[in-house]
Amino acid sequence: MAETFNVIAPILIISLIGYLFGRSKFDLHVATLSNTVIIAALPALLFSSLTTADISLARIGEVFLAALLVLGIAAVLSLAVVKIAGFSVRTCLPSLIFPNSGNMGLPLAFIAFGDVGLGLAVAYFVVVTLWQHTAGMTIASGEYGFKAILKQPLIYAVVAILVVIGFDLPVPEVIATTTDLLGGMMIPAMLILLGNSLASLKVSDFVPACIMAVARLVIGLISGLAAIWLLGLTGTLAGIVFMLAAMPAAVVTYVYAERYRPDAELVAGTIVLSTLLTFAVLPLIIWAAQAIAAH
Repeated sequence: MAETFNVIAPILIISLIGYLFGRSKFDLHVATLSNTVIIAALPALLFSSLTTADISLARIGEVFLAALLVLGIAAVLSLAVVKIAGFSVRTCLPSLIFPNSGNMGLPLAFIAFGDVGLGLAVAYFVVVTLWQHTAGMTIASGEYGFKAILKQPLIYAVVAILVVIGFDLPVPEVIATTTDLLGGMMIPAMLILLGNSLASLKVSDFVPACIMAVARLVIGLISGLAAIWLLGLTGTLAGIVFMLAAMPAAVVTYVYAERYRPDAELVAGTIVLSTLLTFAVLPLIIWAAQAIAAH
């Protein structure tokens, strides 16, 4: 119990700070902080984590494959839920498919599994975020948007990592130190942004939002366990896959819903209720992830 509390408490406290910022008159420039995280901190954390960890290209490929499989299974299950419930595919599908493996998943992975878990979680998050900003945007807008992948700084960080690891190149100390320091802001900044988002989003269409929130958790658990079984994953990677698949609906899905859809309020409510539901069962998710990792 004490170990689980030590994992959850920092996430709750930093998220609460972000929430209080959002509810106060303090002018937190969310757009600036968010852009700094996406453009600078996230690529730096990715590069620093994977080039300093003892991880091979084969292992990175295994993480990428696991993330793709989880998203693929989640997409099939999500489409079935949307069709059965009679919800709008373009509005609701992205929120059911894509988990918040960044704002909530990365801090949780680091606190629960340390540097090794963070490295694997960052690699997993790369796949999720690239699909969020391409397929997720395409679903919401109804327009083909896969060219957006070329605008993501993450893709260039991935290329640099593959070159460094593939050719066993030494990383200059100044680059290693810079990316380590810059990446260090990633986790607290993401939790502050998560809390701030919860302060600004409002719950409407309560019953449909509840259905969506419960469905996101169930879909995440099923897709995570299925991917672990199908790929025969073990150890920390299995625990990370399970944990990140079970995360609540991604905040970024509201960004695209608000931009392209007339009923974006349902997505806002889904994110709030999904996040609160995940926080409520977080001790069980952590316990299960660590138990899976131990086998």
